[in-house]
Amino acid sequence: MDPADKERLRQRFSRSLKKYVGHDEQKQRKIASRHRRAEQSDQGPRRRGDWSEDDETFEKIPKSAGSGAVTRQNHLDPDLPRATVVAVHHGRVALDTGEQARIAPHLALDPTLRLAVGDEVAVSSQSGQSRVEGIVERRSRLSRPDPGNPNHELVIAANVDVAVVVVSVSNPPLHVGLIDRCLVALDRGGVEPLICVNKVDLLEGPVDREQLQQKMAVYRDLSIPVLLCSTATGDSMGELRQQLQGKTSVLVGHSGVGKSSILNTIDPAGERQTGDVRDHDGKGRHTTSSSSLRSLGDGTRIIDTPGVRSFGLWQMDARELQASFPEFDTDGDRCRFSNCSHLQEPDCAVREAAERGKLSKTRYESYLRILESL
Repeated sequence: MDPADKERLRQRFSRSLKKYVGHDEQKQRKIASRHRRAEQSDQGPRRRGDWSEDDETFEKIPKSAGSGAVTRQNHLDPDLPRATVVAVHHGRVALDTGEQARIAPHLALDPTLRLAVGDEVAVSSQSGQSRVEGIVERRSRLSRPDPGNPNHELVIAANVDVAVVVVSVSNPPLHVGLIDRCLVALDRGGVEPLICVNKVDLLEGPVDREQLQQKMAVYRDLSIPVLLCSTATGDSMGELRQQLQGKTSVLVGHSGVGKSSILNTIDPAGERQTGDVRDHDGKGRHTTSSSSLRSLGDGTRIIDTPGVRSFGLWQMDARELQASFPEFDTDGDRCRFSNCSHLQEPDCAVREAAERGKLSKTRYESYLRILESL
């Protein structure tokens, strides 16, 4: 090794010694760091320039309060004009102003700020091209876990007043489990529910209609409007249109239950494509591929969504789930344990009430299935 190489190695070793911190020095730095954090907690959150290379801890980024909240990356200029998102495409959105707007990079790169139909947004104009710069805080939302990434929330519709949960008496058959899951999601998102049972013209007689009325009575007892509808005969379609007047609403349900047919009845100008259920399994075909918002005038706006095979629920625990089953409250106060999950605990008054028929057995079974899925 020549002298020049030896000198370079000596200098490198000397520099590394300067960076070495012994055990005692590390303890002193940690103590000093704790003192700094204690002082900063009384002065509000740290700014970027307050960081020190001697601070061996990293400040946690606060967890978002859900897609309904505005996060620190959502920049809203009060002077920018506002618009409503009526459709979301790849890298751009359609607005109720008739414009096609690009999405600002800080929104496009943040999964917690993913735009949804119904969002009110701040829009700028750059070189004649509109661009969405921020999202106004959502007052309500319908959401589910993102099928592509269950750790992210997928907002289906934002700023909704009422959600029409559409089911059918047959083709496909009525599934109350989907109703109950949707009610939980709507309760958490601050959206009022309305249940629409479609295709009642397929009922074979008064007995079938009476059985359907009894099945829906549990929801009427919860003060949830229930309409028995038919696009073929027009049953309750006028009442449904009246219920939605002056509001922003969203239709949600399985494929094939007739959401597009309902919308075509109350909004003929929409001319939505419809389709029959598949013969081999009785399930619906997807005729709506993406969510969209249409204005019907008089302040009435309707969001159409693609049909779902299943409806997952976004991050909740047993106590939050129980809040969406208010009929459990009275009996739940008599459970032996204050944190009773109403599953297998002894002296569970809710389980006993369901067994005696005081509470709806189907609602209790839905609660158990949802609880198990969580």
